[in-house]
Amino acid sequence: MGRIFKVGIFDSGIGGLTVLSECVKLMPENRYFYLGDNFRAPYGSRPPQEIAACVREALVRFREMNADAAVLACNTATAVCAEKMRSEFSFPIVGTEPAVKPASERCGRVLVLATPRTTESERLRKLVARYHDACNITVFALEGLAAAVESAVVRGKALDLREHLPQGNYDGIVLGCTHYVYFKKEIEAFYSAPVFDGGEGTARQLRSVLGKQRNIEFSENLGIDDHFSDSLTAEGYNANNCSGKMPKNEGISSNLGIFFIGNAKNINKRVYEQMFIS
Repeated sequence: MGRIFKVGIFDSGIGGLTVLSECVKLMPENRYFYLGDNFRAPYGSRPPQEIAACVREALVRFREMNADAAVLACNTATAVCAEKMRSEFSFPIVGTEPAVKPASERCGRVLVLATPRTTESERLRKLVARYHDACNITVFALEGLAAAVESAVVRGKALDLREHLPQGNYDGIVLGCTHYVYFKKEIEAFYSAPVFDGGEGTARQLRSVLGKQRNIEFSENLGIDDHFSDSLTAEGYNANNCSGKMPKNEGISSNLGIFFIGNAKNINKRVYEQMFIS
């Protein structure tokens, strides 16, 4: 029998739970270890060096757990330091990037909503430039929406999207922050336009990365180097023998393949079960 892959998933807070959900749907047999840095969230306005230090700290923990791969379920972390982290760690690191390509294929006027650090990154600039000939793309930095979403979902604080979203007429909206996905339907209603997020693309890229360990090839790049699409199912490389030790005394969801670790494990476990299991 083959191995069950151990995957570490990291985000500044609850945003990455949306990516975790997509990974579980696509590859339910794997073991997922979710680490949220909720008490230092959000990352969107922090200095790049500080963001990189936080990400490195999380990846060191995944390395100590003998993870087979890690997912940066944070657009800001991916934009700021994905390549740097890949040069420092031997296991595969999958990033999360805005779903600009699928939006550009369907829409003539696209609005990309993201954090300040993501919008100013070279990574997003290159991604937008790649598809700018296909449609008109506008990038807008949202200073406080990620923090407002964290407060709304975790503490029930009221959130008025009108205080954060820019006005305009667009054919498609791209969510460049995993936190925003919690209000995907509301954002869709605000603009009366379809909304695209990168969660599914990230899950497919993770499957591609893990599939290479079993000589399964995937194709059709959806972004720069982090999002893929394919026609194969998850069957064929997931199995039932987990390598390495499970962390002790960590939060475990009702889905026994998901383990919540870190100081905010109870918060993230509760939100995941409320939003994605019940």
